[in-house]
Amino acid sequence: MEFVTLTEKEFLDYSEKSPYTSFFQMPLWAEVKKENGWDSYYVGLKDGKKVVAATLLLSKKIKFFKNMFYAPRGFLLDYSNLDILEEFVKGIKDFLKDKNALFLKINPYVDYQERTVDGEIVPGTARDDLMNKLKELEFIHNGFYIDQDKKTDLEPRWISVLDLENLSSMDDAYKNMRKSCKWRINNSRKNSLKIIEADEENLFEFKNLMKHTAERREFVDRPLSYYLNMFKILKRENLVKVLLVEINFQELLDTSKKNLEENEKQQEEFKGKGNKEKQLKELELEKERLVDKIGILESTIQEYGEKKIIAGGWYMLYGREINYLFGASYKQFMKYNSQYLLQYEMIDYAIQNGYHAFNFYGIDGNFDENSKGFGLFDFKRGFNACVHELIGEFDLIIDKPRYSIYRFAFSLYKKVKKIKN
Repeated sequence: MEFVTLTEKEFLDYSEKSPYTSFFQMPLWAEVKKENGWDSYYVGLKDGKKVVAATLLLSKKIKFFKNMFYAPRGFLLDYSNLDILEEFVKGIKDFLKDKNALFLKINPYVDYQERTVDGEIVPGTARDDLMNKLKELEFIHNGFYIDQDKKTDLEPRWISVLDLENLSSMDDAYKNMRKSCKWRINNSRKNSLKIIEADEENLFEFKNLMKHTAERREFVDRPLSYYLNMFKILKRENLVKVLLVEINFQELLDTSKKNLEENEKQQEEFKGKGNKEKQLKELELEKERLVDKIGILESTIQEYGEKKIIAGGWYMLYGREINYLFGASYKQFMKYNSQYLLQYEMIDYAIQNGYHAFNFYGIDGNFDENSKGFGLFDFKRGFNACVHELIGEFDLIIDKPRYSIYRFAFSLYKKVKKIKN
């Protein structure tokens, strides 16, 4: 077997068919990262003329140090064949030494062990053989973090994925959802919500949602220029969808007023009829709810106007799956269940267009109901998405003395940045 530099076409032909591929391993992602100062390479292992392993490598010069290399969600190879992995890593090491590398970071799209929808371990599925092999090949594992708050990896180790391969229609997917999820989907349809596909002109609406969500969930958001650059590049080949949810408060108010009128008419019809006391009590309770709702909607219209964008989702469309990369909502409007409508519509889109999976992406690995991240996990679990515990992040050190200094300096930098934030 021979380690080689691949052309973009050679890489694409192989990567598109790999069960381990993701949008992180596509040429357009390399173009996105180029705008942030990353160079890119395509390397592979050939058995004769056949490519049996490959990866996109990103490279960036670290100030005062050598080059950092990163194989995002790589490598792409058959992880049950540890001999191919070993041969590929040998070639990678020589390649990196020639490129003045400090280290290589990888975070393969490979499960460490199988988990159920509820996060329970499936016995006998742990990939200790793979972990041991990577250790033998001199990779350093960066740890099995559980809580997102303690995450140091570049990408989530815990993700939530809905398998679509055995679903022929959205009806099949809907049957498997939890009752609470079904109720919220159905409720969302009563709330005068409209899904709008974003373009460059209104992408700022998504950025505004992300800013609010970042403040609420305590993470650092990116500037609008980052989202615009990614959107422009990926949209060229229709590899991204950004959806916004608009609520029509005025329409909701008009419907509520109409329902109140009908309620009052029914009450008038039932008054004086002895066998309608139970119905009258129910109508009176419903009237109280409608009066409260009308009052709230009138105040909301005064503050926000008749219509408002209240939620959004950023979806990557590549390979075998759709990836729900970013989601954002205004907290005060979450009661309208707009995110449930969004995911329902995109899952339906995925099934209709032949995707094998809908990846809800990052969750916590702590499934205790009292944990900080339980709500996000439970939201995704409601759609019957399984927990995937990935093997995590590894560093392959090329220059050990300088790497030790870099790790100390980087740790200091992160502490200073955290204090500033």
